[in-house]
Amino acid sequence: MKNFDWIIVGGGIAGISLSEILTREGHSVALIEKGNKLAAGTTREFHEWVHTGSLYTLVKDEMKTLKYILGSLDDLLEFYTSFSKMNLRATEKGLNISDEAKGWFSPNYINFKYRLKNRKLILPWLYSIARSMALIEGIRSHDWLRRRAGILESVTSKYYLPIAKNFFKIIFSNERFYKVKTTDFTTNSRYLLRDMVTTSIKNGLEVFTNCELLKINNSKNNVIAECSKGSFEAKNMAVCLGADIEKFNDIKIKKTYAPIAVVKNIKSDLESFVELDYFRKRCINIITKDETFGLIGGISLGDKNDVEKYFDFMISEHKKLNSEIQILEKYVGIKNEISTKNENRNYLFHINAAPKFKNVWTVIPGKFTLAFSLAPEFYRIIYKKNPKKFYKTYNDTGEFSDLIAETVWGELQKKV
Repeated sequence: MKNFDWIIVGGGIAGISLSEILTREGHSVALIEKGNKLAAGTTREFHEWVHTGSLYTLVKDEMKTLKYILGSLDDLLEFYTSFSKMNLRATEKGLNISDEAKGWFSPNYINFKYRLKNRKLILPWLYSIARSMALIEGIRSHDWLRRRAGILESVTSKYYLPIAKNFFKIIFSNERFYKVKTTDFTTNSRYLLRDMVTTSIKNGLEVFTNCELLKINNSKNNVIAECSKGSFEAKNMAVCLGADIEKFNDIKIKKTYAPIAVVKNIKSDLESFVELDYFRKRCINIITKDETFGLIGGISLGDKNDVEKYFDFMISEHKKLNSEIQILEKYVGIKNEISTKNENRNYLFHINAAPKFKNVWTVIPGKFTLAFSLAPEFYRIIYKKNPKKFYKTYNDTGEFSDLIAETVWGELQKKV
């Protein structure tokens, strides 16, 4: 039985980011994954969309999600700049992406298209658009060198007059959509994940794939993980298994279903966009991947039975815009969220002690972007201090690349 300081169960973005933050502090960590590769589930399937809060300017949650997202970017800038390919830079007016060929992030900015046609009489929708535009401009002009965005005042303190101005612009617009280039962009997630895993392994991480957690036991002050490849013992454990954490904690996980399709033959000048509508089921999006490929989607559905109908709708809408578009593969991404009272959706990360076991925590990441807050916050909760900000990191040279699954679209690109 191997002994560690930590056992991390689940090799998605949550498990990888926790492993990295713990090994950077010198803790011995075993990362256990039931599949044959890391980042092969949710982390492999989604759009690689880095949220800066733009989408959540339309969410009616007293800006709680917006605050979390902006706070995560603060933590990204504070705790991950030692990675040489972390090419996101703070400026006194917004964030800058240095366009490195293999940097973590890409200046593939996402455009919002708010539907106006046949919506002019829905005044709450027009106000929501005006407010969203004002908040996005606040995010765009935020001074990241001086103020922490997660506090929100710098984003919201002067936005009432812009809301009024935006409202009148919308009222007098004759366009079908009102268009805004947002501050959201995309990540080269495989570069990011490979660098993090390489650095973790160089710092002592041991990775065990094809190793499924079967049972957890406590022995004195330690935790024992009984797995399909044998047993592991540690002082602590974090379980990052999405919906399967229900087995180890008395919390309810809510599943939502995101219809996604990989497409090719997109127009070479097409920019990533989201069509937003007052009627949520009429929203669609496309995130471009290069001059040929893209991912189309739109919303997440609470009822799995609605998936095929939404697939038909979103594909039909994209073919109206480009009749040459070709569907390479359709699939359904599963989002696992903590179900909370009086909230339709809960995009936030959650760290909870498991009441059934001692020194065991369950973790839900919320969004990929939030991993950069999730890991430092996890470390703060456990050790009552911040992790190191500056330390030796390693770039992926191919030595451990095979541990990380390719994205769905990346696999199809290689086949085509």
